[in-house]
Amino acid sequence: MWSITQEFRSAFADLFRTRRDVLIVLGLVIFGAVVSAAELLTAQLFSEIIVPSGSGDRSQNDTILLAVLFLGVFASLRFLNYAQSIYRVNVFEKALQGREHISRSGESWQWATAMELTSILTMAARVVVIVAALFFFSPLFGVANLLLLIIIAEVFGLALRRQLVTQQGFRDKADAKDPASSADKVRARIKAGEASALIASLGVMGLMGVLIVLAVIGNISAGAAIVIFLAVRMLGQMYSGISSGLMRFARARINGR
Repeated sequence: MWSITQEFRSAFADLFRTRRDVLIVLGLVIFGAVVSAAELLTAQLFSEIIVPSGSGDRSQNDTILLAVLFLGVFASLRFLNYAQSIYRVNVFEKALQGREHISRSGESWQWATAMELTSILTMAARVVVIVAALFFFSPLFGVANLLLLIIIAEVFGLALRRQLVTQQGFRDKADAKDPASSADKVRARIKAGEASALIASLGVMGLMGVLIVLAVIGNISAGAAIVIFLAVRMLGQMYSGISSGLMRFARARINGR
């Protein structure tokens, strides 16, 4: 985990050199975390529609109103994600343009590094928000989820260190006019990303098992179990995205130096 932090700090300093750019990018990351919090609230609304709280006696009109509200919020969140992605490109254009002594190829790799860096940071911020929020639904499940996060972060850190070494080896071969084949480069990156993603997926499966046990023994209500299930699925998707993103980040970082 420490290796990821060090590499990200170095890349961040290289890419975003003004205070304004740094604040804007951090704002985009925080915005992504806020969207995740809103998605959890949307999941809670969905749970309320499916499993009404209290007596469960709700009129059809109230159910329709909640369903319309859910769909409206869900669509709004998708639009906000789209707007964030478009605005991010504009930020990168201003931050990276006009740099001297950088070739077209080097500029392309800088763009790739910036895209992967901010994507990973945004997903990581979303993971932190979800992990923190799950403590409110079940402290016991929250502890298990936090332990899994720490383990996965260490696994990802190890995978990133190895991939940086691998990509540097490919770079050295290219400089020596003996480049590795495209198949070897793609295979190395995908294999490393999928291996760490698989470990994370196994951990998420374990969390699902913990959730089932806690729901069966009555530690978690049916409505909360639905929200936690959706949140864990979101975590699984983000872990997979972070894993593959780290491998692409390593490639872009080495080639962009």
